[in-house]
Amino acid sequence: MFAQTLGSGPKKPKRVSDVNAMGAPVASSFDQTMQPVTGSIGFVPPNAGASSYMSNNTYEFQQYASYPEVSQQTHVPQRSTMPSNQQPGVDPGFPSQFVVFQQPIVQDMALQYGQKLADQGKVLMNTQFEKYVPVTKLKYYFAVDNKYVINKLRLIFFPFSQLDWSLKYDHDNPVQPRYDINAPDLYIPTMAYITYVVLAGLVLGFQNRFSPEQLGIQASSALAYSIFELVIYMLTLYIANISTTLKTLDLLALSGYKYASIVLILLCSIFLKKIGYYLSWLYTSASLAFFLLRTLKAKVLSEPAQTHEPPSYDPYRQQQQQFEHNIGRKRKLYFLFLVTGLQPLLAFWLSMHLIPNDVAPSIVN
Repeated sequence: MFAQTLGSGPKKPKRVSDVNAMGAPVASSFDQTMQPVTGSIGFVPPNAGASSYMSNNTYEFQQYASYPEVSQQTHVPQRSTMPSNQQPGVDPGFPSQFVVFQQPIVQDMALQYGQKLADQGKVLMNTQFEKYVPVTKLKYYFAVDNKYVINKLRLIFFPFSQLDWSLKYDHDNPVQPRYDINAPDLYIPTMAYITYVVLAGLVLGFQNRFSPEQLGIQASSALAYSIFELVIYMLTLYIANISTTLKTLDLLALSGYKYASIVLILLCSIFLKKIGYYLSWLYTSASLAFFLLRTLKAKVLSEPAQTHEPPSYDPYRQQQQQFEHNIGRKRKLYFLFLVTGLQPLLAFWLSMHLIPNDVAPSIVN
């Protein structure tokens, strides 16, 4: 019976149209005994031999053999050749004792510290330079524009038509020259001084007396006379004990306007020779004196701000105060005439050596 069973083989299942009527499939003894084998394809029964397994799985091995061979490569990270004490971003050739200076945080700290030192040095230099050269005050005297320059030159050469000579103030401080035509400036005196030196060389060239050294002589002599003049004014104010609102730069600006008059004198001497020189000198002397007289009057004769003292009922004290006021006013007037009278003389002194000598031919022609 056992042999008949083996010979007849497994019974074929009946064909059923409805799959659900078959019921759940019965697991075969082969499926229950199948165990996965690591590293192989398919399942190997535990009691099956190698020949039986290979015969039953020939199709699977053939299908696996048809696949292209894939080389399995394992990625092995390469070991860095950088020394253990070497830090990223550091030049290997850099000396080891200075490696710390290549770190970004150290470089940022050094940059901030250097910037701080530079700012402190700039502030210190400006403070020390301000003690000897008042840059802030000089900016006030050069705060001009084209309109101011034109109107100021017109006022210097034609001051007789001006009616208002008062100075404008903003919170007890004088406004900039560009907003007040009566305010002194240093731009016009500086430009007039340079023009005077160049024009003097031109006049000497017309007279065949020019040499490169003459420009230096003209510039240095004019500058020396200006400094000497300024020293005289300051000593006069100190010795005479005259209290005014005039400043040193105010005196330098007002005394420098004579170079504008000298430039006009030299221009007239070029076209009209000696007659033009003397006529222009007379007119510019009168206009410059009148201009300085009216301008200095507002600064010299004005009383500086003083603390108000309680009224004194002592008649001797009142007489003494009145006497000091009269004496002080006379001293101020003398100083005023000194400044206005010295300008025409210096203008003549600085230009007399430039008077043309060939007068007769020009007059005859």
